[in-house]
Amino acid sequence: MLAAAYTAEDDDVLLRHIVEKDEGAFEELYQRHSRPLFNYILRLVQNAPVAEDLLQDVFVVIWKDASRFRGQASVKTWLFRIAHHKAVSWLRKHREVVGEHESIAPASVDANPERHAIASWEADQVRNALDCLSVGQRAVLELAYYYDLPYSDIAKVVGCPVGTVKSRISYARRYLARILSASGLQESSIP
Repeated sequence: MLAAAYTAEDDDVLLRHIVEKDEGAFEELYQRHSRPLFNYILRLVQNAPVAEDLLQDVFVVIWKDASRFRGQASVKTWLFRIAHHKAVSWLRKHREVVGEHESIAPASVDANPERHAIASWEADQVRNALDCLSVGQRAVLELAYYYDLPYSDIAKVVGCPVGTVKSRISYARRYLARILSASGLQESSIP
């Protein structure tokens, strides 16, 4: 079955075909999910080459273990759970490397250099504040605000109760508000 024949909503079907070692289905799943998974891993490990390696590890697990998917969560949630565990495992083994992340150049330059400088400074302040959070707090914020996962799915991804997810998000938002307020930024800058 060709990858183009799959509908946009049929990750479950793709996964069933991956169990049967359908390379087209695997490629389609990769095309759909590799970018958000890479971005999530990158935000956690803060190292692009490592994030690329971990993303490949995630898809090796998917290829080998697609039959282990039980349908108790969405395929997207399952993929993020695998990515989360790969990133957290790497972080535990390489604590001293964390924090040496690369600076990523902005995609476009604003015609107004003053506005661009202010926006860049604000983005740096938010990024620095996020770096001060624990991996667990940063992970739940990422999943909630960048990937729009509901609390129940976040709990499945990070492997904790929904109440813990809520408290981590609440604590992280309060902490970020204090840090950003001290930097002169308004609460609207907080994810």
